[in-house]
Amino acid sequence: MNLSLTDAGPVGATDNILLLTERADPLPPEPRTAAPAAKAAPAAKATPSPLKAVAADSYWTQTRIDAAEFLWGEDNLTPGDGPIAASALADLPINVSSQVLIPSAGLGGLTRVLAKHYGCWPTSLTPSQALAALAQQRSDAQELSQKAAVTAYDAATAAFKANSFDIVTAHELLTPVANKARLLQQIVRAAKRNGHVVVTEIVLTELGVASLAGSSRRAAEAGEALQAWLKLVTPAPQLWSHDQMMESFFSLNVDAAPEKISAAYSERIASIWGDLSEKLNSGAIPRPLLPTVAADSERWAAFRTALDTDAIAAMRYRIKI
Repeated sequence: MNLSLTDAGPVGATDNILLLTERADPLPPEPRTAAPAAKAAPAAKATPSPLKAVAADSYWTQTRIDAAEFLWGEDNLTPGDGPIAASALADLPINVSSQVLIPSAGLGGLTRVLAKHYGCWPTSLTPSQALAALAQQRSDAQELSQKAAVTAYDAATAAFKANSFDIVTAHELLTPVANKARLLQQIVRAAKRNGHVVVTEIVLTELGVASLAGSSRRAAEAGEALQAWLKLVTPAPQLWSHDQMMESFFSLNVDAAPEKISAAYSERIASIWGDLSEKLNSGAIPRPLLPTVAADSERWAAFRTALDTDAIAAMRYRIKI
């Protein structure tokens, strides 16, 4: 990677790169043509706006956001955020001119890291109005209103312009989406020739699939762990298996290199329990957050058990277009 702190303008700004439609049907792959010309930088930076209250959406209420950050740290909503999400980009050639698509921007932490440390202008999206509003406020507060802008969108119907990004990184984006094949198609087609796509997802393992039928004692134990986790998750996840992920990539004529990163998630979850017990005993957890922190802790403990029994796996798929 080439570290750069320059303030060059946006390369492939959002209005040229992102096309949002109301279509729910899959779009045919577009031919890979020459990349669009770069746009000039804005004449001046937008004036940062003061932080203000964020309207909650159906899931990400302010209390839920606060509880998640209490557990995982600022800008992090899950144990897979922060260092784990950033590690997906560790070996990629990011520089000031890189065109980067992040369709799972969350609170915009990774977006701001890329904008500040590499000087690029990521196109960052999140399927939540509440998260997008708060992410944008944080970018505004750091004088990154345009350079690290975060926009809400509908992941189920979004269509990304083909051959437009050097890097596309999608982190735990597919789980709640019913038509995963369509969204994967959009993610892959957005990358330029010789570009990089990195998809991180929670998937069913072979044992997890077998556990649905309870075909063995080990499968039955995995099934119990899987069901214990699923009953605590809202909205209910719609999991694909690892084989389904690989078959979908194959259908798109791309080679995906899979990497199992479950251990990193498991270790991240385990690392917070000691601190959490101390904070609980010392009364350091804000009282309004106690019920949500307790519920989230139970859910992530069940998630870790499902990982450790190999019912599910955290997988990272790397693709060179």
